[in-house]
Amino acid sequence: MLEIKDLRKTFKETEVIEHIDFKVDKGEVVAVVGPSGSGKTTLLRCISFLERADHGIMTFGDDSFDMTAVSNKDIRGLRMRMGFVFQNFNLFSNMTAIENVMEPLVRVRGVPKREAERIAYETLVRVGMEDRAVYYPGHLSGGQQQRVGIARAIVTKPDIVLLDEPTSALDPELINEVLDVLKKLAKEGTTMVIVTHEMRFAKEVSNRVVFMEDGLIVEDRPSHDFFAYPREERTKQFLKGKTE
Repeated sequence: MLEIKDLRKTFKETEVIEHIDFKVDKGEVVAVVGPSGSGKTTLLRCISFLERADHGIMTFGDDSFDMTAVSNKDIRGLRMRMGFVFQNFNLFSNMTAIENVMEPLVRVRGVPKREAERIAYETLVRVGMEDRAVYYPGHLSGGQQQRVGIARAIVTKPDIVLLDEPTSALDPELINEVLDVLKKLAKEGTTMVIVTHEMRFAKEVSNRVVFMEDGLIVEDRPSHDFFAYPREERTKQFLKGKTE
């Protein structure tokens, strides 16, 4: 479904991503793990064109793009096929939960408001937030806000959902409610790339794990093999003490 070849990204004089090749198949859940500063979030932001790559070729379905020269029109088209879940929710504080979820339908897709409201409510049901549909973000817990953020990302039925540390801003007792939603989406066949520090979740839900460090992919393997039989010494060091 999605393939990136020779992705590179530099900030000032620091090469944050070096010559990365990355691929995601339809229905696959890929966990991207690694220490802070390894380039995980930058990878997602380049895929979604929130950051412009310095080099790279993207193939999405039947279409291929030079990531440095893709037009704004093509970026808008690509983003309509992607959902993005941010670390810090990024909800509109002056909109209710259902209005936040309706926003991409009405503003981007041009769906009539009544129809958008119906679809948004059904999506809130999927993430267990229908009873908070008319609440504003300020009256929701962090876990509830993130579930609304997930609903907003999936409401347009994107081909792929990108999630950047979706539990990192949550108190420990709120993490499981978000992870349970993501497990449900995985079982439904939602294609996802999840940057996460939750090793238990990565082990239970993902099909593949990609371990990054210093802007490089150190190891990319099926989840079971990654955790049971890591090949690289750096992977073994990283996993030590992080898994049960």
